[in-house]
This record gives sequence, C-alpha cells and structure tokens, in this order.
Amino acid sequence: MKKTIAMIMVLVMAAISAAGCGGSGTDAPAQSGRTYADEIPSTDYVDNVFKPLINMEIGAAGSSLKAAQTAEEILSFAADRQISDTEETARKAAFSEAWNSLSNEEKEVAKHNFYEEEIADLIDSAFDDYESVRGRFEDAGVSAEMEELSKNADARKSWNTLRELMSDVE
Repeated sequence: MKKTIAMIMVLVMAAISAAGCGGSGTDAPAQSGRTYADEIPSTDYVDNVFKPLINMEIGAAGSSLKAAQTAEEILSFAADRQISDTEETARKAAFSEAWNSLSNEEKEVAKHNFYEEEIADLIDSAFDDYESVRGRFEDAGVSAEMEELSKNADARKSWNTLRELMSDVE
C-alpha cells in the first residue's frame, strides 16, 4: 500500500513538473522577420566606432600598435553586428544620431584618426593584401582575429558599409 501511494505521488509530482515546464507557446515574441543586426542603437556606434577613434593617442609611443588594435576593434564590431544586413534608412539614422551626439572637436578627432591615421587604409589593406600588414597586427596582438576577418566576405561587406557611413559624415 505504501509503495502504491508513493508511486502515485511520484507520478503526480512528475505530471505537475511537466505541466509547469510546458507552457502554451504564446509567451514567445512574435517573429517580425527582423534580425538583431536591424536594431543597432546609435550608442553602439558611439561606443564601438567613435570612442576607439577618439581615444587613440597619436604620436605617442605605441600609437602604431593602438591603430592596429583600433582597426581590429572597429572591423570586429562591423562584422559581428552585420552592419551591411541592417535596413539602410535605420542604419543611416542611427549612425547620424551617433555622429551628432559628438562634440565638434570629437568629430574632428574621429575623422582625422579614421582617415589621416590610416585606420581606414589599414583595414582596406587587410582585405586587399593581408600579408602586407600582418606584422602590424602581429605586433598589436590581433593578427589571428584580423586574418580571420580579412578572409570573411560578410566582414568585408559590413566594412564597406561602415566606410560608406563614415564618408557620408565627412
């Protein structure tokens, strides 16, 4: 008798547990066809593109290493967030909002470091002829990451999109 009662209790507890874990399926968010990449907030552009550019120390010891690290950081952001896969109007609006949140001095520093300090050229070179810039990335400790990114067609596409966004704010 005790075994029967124990067995019934085990079955009841198992049924309760199963019912509690099941769910009706109505709690899941509706699929809208949009991806995470479609929703890059302007603060992400500030934190992952503009701040690294603004915080580069030009002319200081190690600035070449910092440029290589910054190039890898910016390219990784563009590739990881799949910038090229975002909706164009939303992407441009978020980027513009991020740009407009910067002071005039920050904008000048960001543009200068992107173009004059060769961040853009360094990334372009990584895609066009990685071996020609391998040493810079090795010295900066980001060679493996950059080599992988340089072989990734989607990373290149996202980089071109980010480069276009930067050219629009010149």
